[in-house]
Amino acid sequence: MTRHGPLNEFCWMDLKTRDPSGTAAFFSAVLGWDFAVDEEDWRRAVTISAGDHRIGGVSDLAGPAYPPDLPAHVAYYLAVDDVDRRTAVAAENGARILVPPFDAGDQGRIATLIDPEGAAVSFWRPRGFAGWPVSPPDEGGAVPRHMVLACADPERARHFYTGTTGAPLARATFLEAAPGTAPQWELAVAVGDPDRVAARARELGGGVVTLTGGGSRLSSPEGLSLRLTPTTQASPTFLETDRLVLRPATAADAPDLLALDNDPAVMRYINGGRPTSPEDIRDRTLPRLLHDHPCTGTRGYWIAREKDTGAFLGWFELRPLDDHDPAVAELGYRLNRAAWGRGYATEGARALVDKGFADLGVQRVTANTMAVNTGSRRVMEKAGLTFLRAYTEDWPEVIEGSEHGEVEYELTREAWQRGR
Repeated sequence: MTRHGPLNEFCWMDLKTRDPSGTAAFFSAVLGWDFAVDEEDWRRAVTISAGDHRIGGVSDLAGPAYPPDLPAHVAYYLAVDDVDRRTAVAAENGARILVPPFDAGDQGRIATLIDPEGAAVSFWRPRGFAGWPVSPPDEGGAVPRHMVLACADPERARHFYTGTTGAPLARATFLEAAPGTAPQWELAVAVGDPDRVAARARELGGGVVTLTGGGSRLSSPEGLSLRLTPTTQASPTFLETDRLVLRPATAADAPDLLALDNDPAVMRYINGGRPTSPEDIRDRTLPRLLHDHPCTGTRGYWIAREKDTGAFLGWFELRPLDDHDPAVAELGYRLNRAAWGRGYATEGARALVDKGFADLGVQRVTANTMAVNTGSRRVMEKAGLTFLRAYTEDWPEVIEGSEHGEVEYELTREAWQRGR
């Protein structure tokens, strides 16, 4: 049966090299990757695995399919729903098509292009391959974490990919490149001991340089480069439902949070759909999500992932309004479009309400939204809350629909107990 992984995120890489054996030896020794011939592939292609996860392949640039002067590089593949359609939209949005859509045997359909910023990327609709692990294990190391595009105009690049694929890319970060630097996509992998990785890379003729803003860049002797990030400690599960896992946020969630907050549909009733910068996530969003509340002994926000696949869905909130008193807590959530219409918002909200009343000392749950946000109002009602009041607020920036005011819903402990 054909199995597809998440769309609108990168799922594969191909190390294109003139020294396949040397490249395999370098990355095996430095990152612990396994390079092996795929005996089930009629082409006997060499694949790369990080632990139990297949993450890429190797191509020999000495082969007849490649120009003799093509330098070594890493090609990255972005999973899309329809290669032909998305390639046509990319061309309309300013991309240059290098390889038009074609069927790659039993591997799926592929096209390669240069985006308006000048970075190469391939669109792929794979067959029978689920892509990179959607929830990289914190302890795994050297497993793909996220992709980074450093270019002259990150916002322009972000809008290109959102407009071309129909949604913000998951696990992708857009950064401003240093002057004179060629735009390129790079994979970021997590390693447990960056100093050991750097020392080993230099022993084998490679290099590691520290990057502005954190992290470092690993380069092979041939110049194939990846970004390195330190492995973060695993976050314990806070709450599970039939289909969801809620856990505390970590700094490693920044790419997913950035993609979430850059979907205009998600942010329609929050900020009118305006873009969010990486600095906003770092300086405003993460500190809020990482804050511990003394009165409950836990956070007020939790990352939500799909239990079966590990896919990032967004976050839920049950936050005490007073750091030192759990009596009144605010309920909220922000989920990506992949989670819409599937009952996840109601499922997570109900579970958090029950947790708050049963274990956290909450006496009253309150929730607020714009009066015109009928979807969130229905979720509040399904979670057991009832309408309390309508009111108006002065917003620093006008959002369409805000002229109709806000609404507040509530659920008291007594009402919750009666409904059990």
